[in-house]
Amino acid sequence: MYNFFIPSIYSILVIISIFFTLISKPVNVFLLIPSFIGCILFVIFRKLQLNKFSKYQGEFDRKHETINLLTESIRGKKNLLQTLPFKCQRVSFLFNVSQKLIEIIGSAEVLNFLIKTLEELFPQADNILIFDFDKENYSINLVRSFNKTKSIVNEVKGDELDNWVLRHNCSLMIEDLTKEFKFDYLKIEAYIKRGARSFISSPLSIGNKILGVVKIESRNPQIFTLDDSRILRNICDLGAVVLERAELFSHAQNLIIRDSLTSLFVKDYFFKMLKEKIKAAKTDKKMVGVMMLDIDDFKLLNDNYGHAIGDAALRTVAEVLSKVSDVSGNLAARFGGEEFIIYIGDCNKKELLLIAEKIRMEIKRVGLTFRRKKVHFTISLGAVLYPIDGVESISLVDKADNLLYKAKKEGKDQICFTG
Repeated sequence: MYNFFIPSIYSILVIISIFFTLISKPVNVFLLIPSFIGCILFVIFRKLQLNKFSKYQGEFDRKHETINLLTESIRGKKNLLQTLPFKCQRVSFLFNVSQKLIEIIGSAEVLNFLIKTLEELFPQADNILIFDFDKENYSINLVRSFNKTKSIVNEVKGDELDNWVLRHNCSLMIEDLTKEFKFDYLKIEAYIKRGARSFISSPLSIGNKILGVVKIESRNPQIFTLDDSRILRNICDLGAVVLERAELFSHAQNLIIRDSLTSLFVKDYFFKMLKEKIKAAKTDKKMVGVMMLDIDDFKLLNDNYGHAIGDAALRTVAEVLSKVSDVSGNLAARFGGEEFIIYIGDCNKKELLLIAEKIRMEIKRVGLTFRRKKVHFTISLGAVLYPIDGVESISLVDKADNLLYKAKKEGKDQICFTG
């Protein structure tokens, strides 16, 4: 109202001054002086008014901007407060996962724990796949999987998505595979066979060392968020560290329980496992076969061809025994020198003798090559059965050793069995 009233007064005064000047006879120029003064005052007033307005307008704009920033900040804090319980829950979950992972030693147990944890953490997932990395062939192999829909996973070597994560050693999140320009969804098995459209994937890695790849799938688009991708990466990082520790522990354990030359188990470990095998056989009312074998004329082999050939002969026997002991329930060890021992789980006399004969014939057939010449050697064996020939591990081994000595005494290259 003020801004309108003052200019109006000035305008009226100017008009009156001009009017009286014009009607006066003669025209009195001095009557125009108030008009000029009024115009000058009006200009000065208007300029002051505009300066004042500009000052207050700038201050108003700054206040308005401050209010907007505060409003945005309040809105952000409100959203944070709304999601804070969920974030705290995930942080707590992650902490509990790390505590439990620390207690696990074996690689298989780590993988089992990871698949169970991810299944619990991502109930919206249809499939969870864990791949192990084969460094020699630079490929991945499926080692664990969870399938809510009971669908079949054909890509046991992984697909293009898994190989992308492997190559780049970084996480991958796809909201909708059918709208993803980097990949041709018509060539992705997860989409073709299982209808998966959204994915989060992460490497199991420590720095540049990759141990595997984890992929989580859903048939629905836009299921996973960036928070899901981040927590998956956190769990994978924890899992990779524990897997690395498990591998180092396994390697250290193998150095203790395996013979350095033949890679077979050592005698002490064999006795430990034989005791457990006998205990289980007693509960299940089953028999266990034990065989001791020895390379015939081993000293002569060393004297004629050198210790390198002698070591090669030991490794040859170990390779043959390893094929037998790879069967579940069997275990072979280097007993000492040129002597070896093996137990066969759940077998009768006929089966035990059949295996012993197969070992004897295979070693005799394979032989060694020395200076383009084929060198053949033989073994002698002593075989016993639990519980027929004894119920204690030491007594069984002693009896098998005596039968081995008998086989050597009676001509070598043969099997001696009780009864």
